[in-house]
Amino acid sequence: MKKQKKICVIIFLFLSILLFGGCNYMELKGNAKVTFIACGSADITLIEYQNHYSLIDTGEDTCRENVISYLENENIDKFDFMILTHPDKDHIGNAEAILKMWDVDTIYMTNYQKNSSIEKELLLYIEDNDIHYEILENRKNIRMEELEFIIDPPKQEYDSSNNSSLVVTMKANNISFFFGADIKKKRIEEILASDMKEATIMKLPYHGRYISNIKQLLEKLNPEFVIITSDINDEKTEGILNNLNIHYTYTEENVMIITDGKVWERE
Repeated sequence: MKKQKKICVIIFLFLSILLFGGCNYMELKGNAKVTFIACGSADITLIEYQNHYSLIDTGEDTCRENVISYLENENIDKFDFMILTHPDKDHIGNAEAILKMWDVDTIYMTNYQKNSSIEKELLLYIEDNDIHYEILENRKNIRMEELEFIIDPPKQEYDSSNNSSLVVTMKANNISFFFGADIKKKRIEEILASDMKEATIMKLPYHGRYISNIKQLLEKLNPEFVIITSDINDEKTEGILNNLNIHYTYTEENVMIITDGKVWERE
């Protein structure tokens, strides 16, 4: 009898791994909230779940007052992590200001260095204040409670900060998010050749500016909804989205997505 039970347990675990990918899809205990904060043509995304917080990029200093005000109103104690996809000013512009106001457990960065003054000052502040950071050269899987984040650096060296961006996928049970940073044609080719799965919500790369193979990326990821982090439209990109019947919006104001891991809604 004990032997039969053991065999049944082994079979159950094996089938669970096949069907659900092990622990990749975990039931959420509540709602996760993803907010794309309005900052012109710049990226800053706040993720909130069960009193845990993280940031993907920090926007540009031109919208610092609005960014800091929004974060303060969320009553954040600290951030579990901050992902800085690449060192352009429209992605790291408020990083140092945020670090001066909130503790951040870990910062994840790409291995591309632009050597700009804003990047140098940020790295100096991080090192002077003993803030833990990791420069990623290989895929990194991290969790924020039941939320799973997969951070993909480029598979090769590029001579541009945009194609050197970290690409982030967030899984909230059955709802997934794709954050494309500022990747362009060559980096998109990497993703097209990869085993990356479909995404429910997609932050369009490069602030929605037209990229020659963006249609193929949209077809591969097959998103239900696209966020364009810009207040300026690109007619060629819009034409592709319209032809594919994909709903989209710009961040002329904050865009908030709430999900319980089964369905999602725009707040």
